[in-house]
Formats: sequence, C-alpha cells, structure tokens
Amino acid sequence: MTSSLDLFSTSQTSQKLPNGKKPIPDRKIYDECINNAPCFAYQIEGKRWGVVQGCCNNWNCPRCGQQRAREEYGRIVHGARILSATNQLYFLTLTCRGKEMSLEDAERNYLGWTNSLLTRLRTSTKRAGRIWSYACVTERQKRAHPHSHYITTYCPSDALLVEKGQIKYYTTVSKGFPAKHTTLQSEILECAITECGLGFQYDISRIESIEAGSRYMAKYLFKADIFATIWPKGWRRIRYSNNWPKLLDKRSASFALISRMDWFHLSQAALIIKTKDDGVARIVRSNLSRADVIIQ
Repeated sequence: MTSSLDLFSTSQTSQKLPNGKKPIPDRKIYDECINNAPCFAYQIEGKRWGVVQGCCNNWNCPRCGQQRAREEYGRIVHGARILSATNQLYFLTLTCRGKEMSLEDAERNYLGWTNSLLTRLRTSTKRAGRIWSYACVTERQKRAHPHSHYITTYCPSDALLVEKGQIKYYTTVSKGFPAKHTTLQSEILECAITECGLGFQYDISRIESIEAGSRYMAKYLFKADIFATIWPKGWRRIRYSNNWPKLLDKRSASFALISRMDWFHLSQAALIIKTKDDGVARIVRSNLSRADVIIQ
C-alpha cells in the first residue's frame, strides 16, 4: 500500500501511515461524521422539512474530510478565476531535499523553510509592483517527504522559457534534465529555495487555461493521502495568502439539532422530514422514534 501526509491534494480506502499510526477505516462505509457533528433542520415548504448533518472540518473524518475538500476545491477555482482577470498566474511546485534527509527532519523543518521562502517571494513580487497571492496544496511524495503545489501570481524576473524536451539546468548543482513539459527556468528562484533549506528541484510554468489549471491543482485535494495522514502540529493541508479570494457565505433559514428540545421543536413543526443519505436518516429515526413524522 502507498504511504499517505497534513497540509496542502473521493471515496478512498484506508492507507498505511508512514508514522506507524493505525490507518483510518475504509471510508466507503461511512455516511455519518465520526466526530458527531450536529445536524441542522431547514424548512422546505410548509410542514415539509429537511435534515442534514454538519461538517466537523476534520480531514481525517471519512465523511467530512471529503466535504472539506470540496469546499477548498471551490475556493481554489473561484480565486483563480478572479485573480486571472488582472494577473498572469503560474504553477509552482516545491519539494524537500533528497533521500539523505530523514522524514523526522523534513517534517520538523519544512514549514519553516516554506515560510521563509514565501516571505522572500512576497517581498520580490511587491517590489516589482505586482500583486502577491497564492493557494497551496501539500501532499506526501512516495518517500513520504512533503511536496507542495502552488497557484501564484509570483514569477521570477529572470525567468526563461524551456520547451518540452529541452534541457532545464540547475545551477546550484550543475545538473541538467530534459523538461517534461514547457516550463520556466530561473536562477533567482533556484537560489532562493536552496538558501531557504528546500531541495534544488522546482517547477514553475505559466497557466494558460485558468479553468483547466485551477482544476488540475485542486485535484490533489482528493488524493488518498490528503485524508489518511496525520501532519505535525501547526501544519495545514491547504494554505492561502491573506488576499486569496474567499467563497461567498451561504445563508439559509435553519437551526441546529443539539438538545432534546431542538428535536422536539422539529417534531412539532414537521410532518415529513427529508434526508439526503442513510446516515442522517438513522440519526433522525433514533431521535424521533416516537414522533408522528414521515422520514424520507
């Protein structure tokens, strides 16, 4: 089985965790929140009401982790659309140093290294008179070390175009490799990432299609390791700059079903209660077993 990480990637099976912790159960059998998130009731029409379970926002919850991923997916795509109207966007991929580094060292230091780099990139972008913004998803590589994907407004001032198949050179190690796709080469970026403690290999390229590009990056949210891994304290699977656009708040007339009195009020208001999955239906039946309501 593959190793699975907790920072920045849909029905998935359990994974073997690199830190030796027990894997979460097969998420296919879960239609209820394992952290007992409260349910919410909302009026559909007249005496017809609906009940849904809220989201605990825990990535390791087999149910709510995927719901959280869908929300973050929406924000990434939405933000990329807005920013692309006035800015060129770029893909940026960063990773940890090579095999000589232990997983413990990587997890302990990767957050500090990336924070240091982001500070440098933000400073250079603002000095150039451009807007600084990014969204980031982090996952584990096969060797379990961190690996981050960005959509960003940052582009190094010395960027040179490298066509697919041409040699992309890494000056800090005097090596060159054939480019797997059309990309950019930058000595400024390479020096910055190595000076901040990251590995010399990087990838940065222009996003030509915002719809395809943002969805390509967001797909990492639904990889198995995004749900199955416990990250070190302070890490996030998803990171955004402060000015990355947010989704509009969704407001609806509803109330939380927390106490027995809340369920009693629902039983008095509703004749028909509609649910969207078997898990919520079980919760409703257990709380309204004696109420004269129809549960659909």
